[in-house]
Amino acid sequence: MGWTDNLVKFDNAGTAGKKHNILVTGASGYIGSHICKEFKDAGHTVVALDRNNNVLHNHYDIVVQGDYSDEITVQTILLQNNIDVVVHIGATSLVGPSVSDPGAYYLNNVEGTRSLLEACRIQGVDKFVFASSAATYGNATGVCHPSSTELPCNPYGWTKWMTEKMLKDYHVAYGIKSVSLRYFNVAGSAHNMGQVKDATHLVARIIESSLDNKEFTVYGNTYPTVDGTCIRDYVHVSDVARANKLALDLIDFYDDAFVFNIGSSDGNSVFDIIGAVREYTPLQVKFSVGDIRDGDPAVLVSDTKDTANILGWKPKLGIDKIVKSAYTWYISEKYKNLSK
Repeated sequence: MGWTDNLVKFDNAGTAGKKHNILVTGASGYIGSHICKEFKDAGHTVVALDRNNNVLHNHYDIVVQGDYSDEITVQTILLQNNIDVVVHIGATSLVGPSVSDPGAYYLNNVEGTRSLLEACRIQGVDKFVFASSAATYGNATGVCHPSSTELPCNPYGWTKWMTEKMLKDYHVAYGIKSVSLRYFNVAGSAHNMGQVKDATHLVARIIESSLDNKEFTVYGNTYPTVDGTCIRDYVHVSDVARANKLALDLIDFYDDAFVFNIGSSDGNSVFDIIGAVREYTPLQVKFSVGDIRDGDPAVLVSDTKDTANILGWKPKLGIDKIVKSAYTWYISEKYKNLSK
């Protein structure tokens, strides 16, 4: 029996492991809120770190105001709350603006994360789960595997790539165990939570613009793909939250700096997603075609064999559930109240 067999067995054991005090950055955001609920439901104590104390949901035990780049403040938070795990979701995260203003991205995503890691090192927090991105693969020429030698093609991707390398160095030098989860295109909704108005992700943008009876812009139809639009790998936010719990389970038992893809391994073009919205909702999608955006690769699709074999994770929810759940959120009273 190999070590990966043990890991899959461990996944099947569920949440029977240690209970932790977890600091979550980006806790009030779309993905962070779902991750916090996953950890809280598993019996962990969740401390939400929010820059503006603007937490919209109640899936936390404690909310603290602060910036993860403020090393002294974070040290105090870690110490006062007996934190033994950091889950780092917070980031500046749009591809286009990273091209026009790269300095802000390197400052927040790289230098800010270094400050967070230094606070962990000084306070003895040796478990770290990081929200990385498929943007680390740049203009990939095939299905993306973590061992790929592809490099990022925009500053946002480089900030995620650099942080992964930093985590490997911190593991070697200081013994901080980590899991970097390379999210592909996260979408959908659960637990009456979702993206707020003016979201930037494709599924949300299509639904939001259609509900407002506005035309949706398709950015480019001249990519070297079957229908000319870019192809992406979509994964439900609930599946992403579950991957974070499994990542913590993994470094409870294994000492390394892991990197995994979190995607469906299934590529869908922009026109495919428009078709899915038309199929699974009553919306009539109107769209126009604009220019290709700077820094957008043609195809990003994940290879998740290692994710399944080592982390014990596979996606459970497909495009139909992604679209239906997102639509349900956008017509909910809670969304309407948040968007006023």
